[in-house]
Amino acid sequence: MVFEILYSKKGVGIQMDQEMKDYLDRKLTILATKDAIEKIRQETSANFRKLKEESKDQASQWRQETKADLEEMMKKSGVEIMALKEEVKEWMKKMEEGILSTFRQVGEGIDASLRRMKEVEETEALQIREATDKLQDQMERASGALVTLEEKVREGFAEVRDELGAMIKFSYADLEKRLKELEARVKALEKMVLP
Repeated sequence: MVFEILYSKKGVGIQMDQEMKDYLDRKLTILATKDAIEKIRQETSANFRKLKEESKDQASQWRQETKADLEEMMKKSGVEIMALKEEVKEWMKKMEEGILSTFRQVGEGIDASLRRMKEVEETEALQIREATDKLQDQMERASGALVTLEEKVREGFAEVRDELGAMIKFSYADLEKRLKELEARVKALEKMVLP
């Protein structure tokens, strides 16, 4: 490897097979002095520092460009977001108005239904009250009629009892009279038949 570096810097274009390159690399590495290794290390460190600085500068530049791009996007999207917010607010306001309107209509419908139900209930209650009053009047009249009927029945029973009593008394008297007549006839027949 060291061999390739040395020869490639000089521009010598020697082609060697791989085994030869490896052998020479091992020999040259052994022969390389501490100073050469230190020099290579310092060059490598310098190259890394340079690369690090360049990378740092480039990263800083990319950060600034990205930040500028993001700020620009934020400004553009901020306008779009504001417009979107306004649209959402308008939509929410319309939805709220629609919902409130629907609630109002439902509430009015319920109120109207309740009023109708109350009117129907009042009408039915009035009809029930009237029917109850009529029924109560009829019951009072029926009760009065029953009292009158009961009195008439009592009077009728009393009359029937009196008439039956009179008839029974009359029948008894009539029966006794007939019995006496029959007895008188039997006695008369006995006198005639029996000497």
